Amino acid sequence: MIITYQGDDYFKLQSGQFTVLIDPTNQRSFKGATAIINTVRPAGTQPSEEGGFWIDHQGEYEAQGIHITGVSLEEKGGGEKTAYRIVFDDVIFGVLGYSAKEPESKVQELLQECDVLLLPGSGKPFLPIEAAAKLARQLEPSVIIPSLGEHYKAFLKEFGQEKAASEEKFVFKKKDLSAKAMAIHPLVPKKS
Repeated sequence: MIITYQGDDYFKLQSGQFTVLIDPTNQRSFKGATAIINTVRPAGTQPSEEGGFWIDHQGEYEAQGIHITGVSLEEKGGGEKTAYRIVFDDVIFGVLGYSAKEPESKVQELLQECDVLLLPGSGKPFLPIEAAAKLARQLEPSVIIPSLGEHYKAFLKEFGQEKAASEEKFVFKKKDLSAKAMAIHPLVPKKS
């Protein structure tokens, strides 16, 4: 499994020939994607004929063996926001996208037992850093990947860390993940 950070909240999850895009910012990347997931509706980009299965609101979906469940974050303003649970290549991903407040219990239940948690890690105008760290500690994922910023010093400090190595991508296999390790992997946007 390869996770590549493209900036903002745009992630590319890839395993073999299957690719899931989360909050993509351009249609060029749609070609060959298995699923395209948007955490805000309406999204800044729109479906294209070349793209994969398009998801932009709550519900249960399946695209070529990838199972996706979305639950409304019930936040006002800025479009309908959705949190997702993605089961892809036996790895469970939790995605909070552009969340600005601590999620309700139904969202937290959706994200239980996730292996990799993608959540805002830079604070305002998104989920406050303290709330993001509290949620991560409650969910106890194997890996935490912060998004929506480039400076995660305050987020790391919430976990008693001074810094963590930033990478362009995170490559792993399910067997490499330690349950409840809460290892933080800040990613930097891929250079064009």
